[in-house]
Amino acid sequence: MTQTRNNLKVLAAGLGMLLVGSMPQAFAQKIPDQVVKSIKFREIGPTRQGGRYVDFAVVDKSTKVIYAATASGGLWKSVNNGQSWESLFDDQSVISIGDVTVDQKNPDVVWVGSGEANNSRSSYWGDGVYKSLDGGKTWQNMGLPESHHIGRILIDPNDSNVVYVAALGHLYSENEERGLYKTTNGGKSWSKVLEIKREDGKYVGVVDVVMSPDDPNTLIAAAYDKIRRPWTFNEGGEGSAIYKSTDAGKSWKKLETGLPGGFLGRIGLAYAPSNANIVYANIENVNVDGVSDEERKRMLEIGIPLGEGQKVAGTEMYRSDDGGESWRKINPDGEDVGGYPSYYYQQVTVDPNDPDHVYVLGIRVWETKDGGKTWGMPFRFGGDNHALWIDPADSEHMLLGYDHGMGVTYDAGATWYHPDELPLAQFYAIDVDMAYPYNVYGGLQDNGSVRGPSSTRDGSPIPFEAWQRTGGGDGMYNVVDKSNNRYLYNESQFGPIQRLDLETGESKSIRYSGARNMRWNWNSPIVVSQHDSDVIYHAGNKVLKSTFRGENWTEISPDLSKNDSVKANGTGNIQYGTITTLEESPLDTNELWAGTDDGNVQVTKDGGKTWTLLNDKIPNNPEYWVTRIEASAHFPGTAYVAYNGMRRDDFKSFLYKTTDWGETWTSIATGIPAGGINVIREDHKNPKLLFVGTELGTYASIDGGANWTTFMTDMPSNPAYDMVIHPRDNELVVATHGRGIFIADIAPLQGMNSEAMNSDLMLFDIQPAVQYVEGLSNVTASINFDGESRRPGTHVHFYAKNAGKANLKIYKGAKEILNREIDAKAGLNTFNWAFEEVTGERTQKQLDQTAERFRSFGMEEEDIERRMESMKYITRTVGPGTYTVEVEMNGKTVSKEAVVMPDYWNGN
Repeated sequence: MTQTRNNLKVLAAGLGMLLVGSMPQAFAQKIPDQVVKSIKFREIGPTRQGGRYVDFAVVDKSTKVIYAATASGGLWKSVNNGQSWESLFDDQSVISIGDVTVDQKNPDVVWVGSGEANNSRSSYWGDGVYKSLDGGKTWQNMGLPESHHIGRILIDPNDSNVVYVAALGHLYSENEERGLYKTTNGGKSWSKVLEIKREDGKYVGVVDVVMSPDDPNTLIAAAYDKIRRPWTFNEGGEGSAIYKSTDAGKSWKKLETGLPGGFLGRIGLAYAPSNANIVYANIENVNVDGVSDEERKRMLEIGIPLGEGQKVAGTEMYRSDDGGESWRKINPDGEDVGGYPSYYYQQVTVDPNDPDHVYVLGIRVWETKDGGKTWGMPFRFGGDNHALWIDPADSEHMLLGYDHGMGVTYDAGATWYHPDELPLAQFYAIDVDMAYPYNVYGGLQDNGSVRGPSSTRDGSPIPFEAWQRTGGGDGMYNVVDKSNNRYLYNESQFGPIQRLDLETGESKSIRYSGARNMRWNWNSPIVVSQHDSDVIYHAGNKVLKSTFRGENWTEISPDLSKNDSVKANGTGNIQYGTITTLEESPLDTNELWAGTDDGNVQVTKDGGKTWTLLNDKIPNNPEYWVTRIEASAHFPGTAYVAYNGMRRDDFKSFLYKTTDWGETWTSIATGIPAGGINVIREDHKNPKLLFVGTELGTYASIDGGANWTTFMTDMPSNPAYDMVIHPRDNELVVATHGRGIFIADIAPLQGMNSEAMNSDLMLFDIQPAVQYVEGLSNVTASINFDGESRRPGTHVHFYAKNAGKANLKIYKGAKEILNREIDAKAGLNTFNWAFEEVTGERTQKQLDQTAERFRSFGMEEEDIERRMESMKYITRTVGPGTYTVEVEMNGKTVSKEAVVMPDYWNGN
């Protein structure tokens, strides 16, 4: 069987080279705007994964109006207590949000601080503060572009023009635009009213600020001294502290009485709304007994982990009863309240009606009802919690935002409503199988791994219930054995890999048990060989090969990273010096490419016996995190490499191509906007057709990277973390880290060349279509996300140089079975044939009667017009077979074969 597959692959490769050789000569051409607009992405879900909610803003006088901010899924609004939601922040120049605040004097005014303040691996930057004057319909950037991560926005309740912004600044590098900012003119100009600068000149950001409920001129702010690098996240520094102003930010004093000094991490603050004298602070105390200040500073700044027996003081809770002038610790000694890692949490919320009732958010939720004398767990809901809102008029009415979504409770957490219809899944990696319709597999941040259909059989919406769970933990790579659709290889964070038998449901851990000191990336590459699907690869800091489905493993490389001993032992739950991308050539089983998080690019042409480091060959090599290497399916020795500098606060696009196994490289990044590239894909039919996914969206080129075009019609600004081109159905499947999975039909782009662009009329190859038997359907919830299916039928794409009338005919042999006149646009046109044959025509009277019936149902006129157009003819369904599609326009006629396949797979 294996030999047969190999022979077929060799034949396919040969045919591919013949097709390449017959293509027109290379041309430099951007994809026309009309073509881009005509190829629309459809969103298939999944939902309920949540996508990390980070903040809520609720209108006090009408609590049914809710703004919910997410880390990488935008801003959502509900006007009916969370029963339905509208997305408000889809088309901005950034996607990440740190805070949202509504003006209670004028609820149409909404402020958004861009850039998440919870510092995780996938925390994205912002470009300042946004303001809406119409409840989120439109937005204006109000400045502070280098703030990058905003922890809090406060509005003076007496003067809407006075706004404070807590800015953390750059995440991975130092910058001056850190501190607390204030505007007195509604955002037209800003001044830094609190600037914290260490003795060594380092600027320290502000992560939180709270306002006295009695006096808007009294503010308490938390400074956060941190250093983040790709290999470490230090917990804190000597610059973290709490400051107070009583004159609207003109002057500040550092609060110290009763508070810990030395080295502190993140600090969360909260006033008791019902008592302005009571203030709470959750403080990450990272001092270590027996370690000098000089040594502790060196450990934190370099990223040296604690030694044996060493322990930080922990996350501590403090309370002030005199407005912050003095403090006392209120958590038991040795018991953290807030939990680890504090850089990801630290939110404190006080019951608006009880100053002694406090919640602290972390992996779990901590609660005290007696001002800190005792602590407990209020409810078993959520997990990795980031936002809590409590109704000022009803303390039992709360909203909780966490990594898996959001919850609404009206009984203090005894029961919860969880809105499941928002498409907010954060994917890391995806793959597809060869089923009919094919399935999509992917790994999710904090939500395991899932499988779902690319489309339903009848074209109806894809519901949440159509998705299945295939793995746990933080879901990462999911790779399918496409030769049989039976075996799925997937993993959770840091390398635990399993083989899942999709027929029996049996799962087996196949994790390598060899070198115990092997380092694994958070998202460790898995490869199933295209030449022999029994062969799989997995990569830590070395490449592993199994000759039989993970039952055995052999190390086939040395450490391919730079193996820096200090960085490899980084802190902050990070493993560094690891392989981030591994690729097997579709043309040569012995050719493998590997890239690492510390910037190495390596290749082997002998199956791993020898590896060649290519760094010196790449011009202007940034040696950043290598996000993807793509080996060409058309030309031996041709590959693409993408770097992402986000983890160095360098957002330029880095993309290179080689045609000689890495001896020389050419940049093909010109035209890709700054944002950081995550993935590059070369089309399996047309080598000039390339796609890249960046932290802000997707781009396409039809001339081998000479020109790039934004390619994301109907897709919001979002990190495109991974993408795959279906080898049979010619669809581009994009996994976003925030808004789930999007799919586009790229068949017309595969034929978009100089001949097509210069032709008056070009009919593209027609993808064979299955005439599905609809069968049974699952029952679904009444509130659901309508994932968009592919329209059933045969999709006919043609390109017209000029607009005009086109006549489309379909023949079964010599018999004409369909004849349609189409108002063709200049550019790309698509006609969907639903396997119908015209047998007659309805009268105008019949159509008018049907239209009136639709109006009585409340149907919109636009929908009625569309339905009437499709009902003009009396049709019957034709069966599987081979048909001819003919398009005639302006005296020119072109034709292609269309294959309709029977549904052999019904019920499978």
